Amino acid sequence: MKAVAAALILSGFIWLAGPAAAFNSAEVAAEAQAGFVQILDLWRNEQYAALYARLDHPADRGWDYFASRIVYAARVPACCWEQLQDVQSTVLNADQVVIHARVGFEVEGVGTRFVSRDFRLHRSDGVWKLPMDDVLALSDYNYQRIPREIYERQP
Repeated sequence: MKAVAAALILSGFIWLAGPAAAFNSAEVAAEAQAGFVQILDLWRNEQYAALYARLDHPADRGWDYFASRIVYAARVPACCWEQLQDVQSTVLNADQVVIHARVGFEVEGVGTRFVSRDFRLHRSDGVWKLPMDDVLALSDYNYQRIPREIYERQP
């Protein structure tokens, strides 16, 4: 009886620890970096609906909140080699990665400016996501600018 109980307890621990223990941190870091580049590309190409789907956002801050700010962005991610530099990843677990990187942003009338900081990504349903507040803060939105375009989401 004790042997059966011990086996059940042991199998329960293995079942709980299995997904967390069975990941390759280098692979997870590479996947997170690729997801981060995809997010920056969506933002640069002004594919805001697809970008919104790749962002974590509080329930009270939906599409309207995001779209009403991102169209006033003073900065967008730069292209090519200026977009992402000096990347270092810290894998917290199979679904959470902190990326420290130098990200280039094109500032209208100024040129490219760089921001170095940590970006906390997490994977949800196989998709790497970034907090919406990070994107809005980095966009440096300003309501005194002329909006790029007003987006209305199709139902």
